[in-house]
Amino acid sequence: MKDLGLFAERDPARAERIMRSLERYAERRERFINALDLAALDRATAVGILRDDETINETLAFATSYLDHLFALDAQQTDSS
Repeated sequence: MKDLGLFAERDPARAERIMRSLERYAERRERFINALDLAALDRATAVGILRDDETINETLAFATSYLDHLFALDAQQTDSS
């Protein structure tokens, strides 16, 4: 799975846009995969799908904490200015 750059910069607005886009992608992907007959796929393809699902889920789980952190840093920098 390609790197979406969610954690590449300390820009809360950019990270939030990427996270929202990944959430929409994950929802569409889940609907598509639910329509597939996974048993009809070869093992490597099925494993790849499951691996990508895990990567997406981990990224989204961490993204929420990361966004909280970025917004806190942004607020802290604003307060100290």
